[in-house]
Amino acid sequence: MPAMAATRFPVSQLLPSGPWLVFNHGEKEGASTQTIVNIAQDRYDVASIPEMCNKRICTCSHGWLVLFDIVSSDCSLLNPVSKENITLSPLPPDFSFSCCILSSPPTDPDCVIIFLRNIPSVTFLRLGKSEWIEQDLRSEEERFKQAIVCGGNIYGINYLGSLLTIKVVGSNLVVSQMGAEVLPNDTIPEAFQFCNRLVESRGELFGVVKYYLGGTSKTRDIEIYKMDFSRLAWTKVENLGDRAFFLSGTTCNFSCSATAESGVKQNCIYFTEPEDRDLYVFDMEDYAISFSTPCPIKSNWLDPEWVMPASLERPSAT
Repeated sequence: MPAMAATRFPVSQLLPSGPWLVFNHGEKEGASTQTIVNIAQDRYDVASIPEMCNKRICTCSHGWLVLFDIVSSDCSLLNPVSKENITLSPLPPDFSFSCCILSSPPTDPDCVIIFLRNIPSVTFLRLGKSEWIEQDLRSEEERFKQAIVCGGNIYGINYLGSLLTIKVVGSNLVVSQMGAEVLPNDTIPEAFQFCNRLVESRGELFGVVKYYLGGTSKTRDIEIYKMDFSRLAWTKVENLGDRAFFLSGTTCNFSCSATAESGVKQNCIYFTEPEDRDLYVFDMEDYAISFSTPCPIKSNWLDPEWVMPASLERPSAT
């Protein structure tokens, strides 16, 4: 993949055209600068967005970002297009997490923000309330490692590969097994390890399995399965057609239409790896993986995350 060109366009002109890969970086321990890589337009821009200064992108969903301040542990919601910002109650000091879910847009009275902790436990807040609620995940079956919203429901996947439903009922988070078959992960027996990701696309739920090379974090192969809710079974997908998937190390996973106008390559999976500045593209046509370094960042940086405008998350039906 060719290197992307730097631009000096105002950030406001770049943001509505996503998808974007966003690097937060800066000197020493801070992350005061954002490099916004525009995949569709093959360019990047460097800016300092006050609302994102020292912020980690926890997830992008419904056109909103959940942001976590790496210095103060403050938490907020940001619409990167309108710049609307919603301050949430502070999180505990030294707060750490591995996954974040925004259940619905902030305009929804039932909107909930959920953090999966490393303990394992969950910390969640119903928007409009002042207190975060912490709850232990006691059994191995309910300890989900990743989750996503699809069709208004929250689905998670646990370490056994079982599909779960996640609901907030009153002041409790209820995790239930669906009884679906386990997401396949043994079709490449020589692979050393694998990683499961869930992706919502056009109202359908997909499971993505990444297989790694030896004991490394470099992806060797990727397989995609679609959940058939009528049979509670996973069906292997050989071709994504006119769409592309975008994967990160967290819950910033989604799809968009890949048309000539969008500049996104169809039937491909764009992904990043932990502690890696490169951008990888897996082509499902020939199973080839290409990579590029989309922008020259030399200072300290946080793992990049995908950001997608709500208009691209929900393409109109044809």
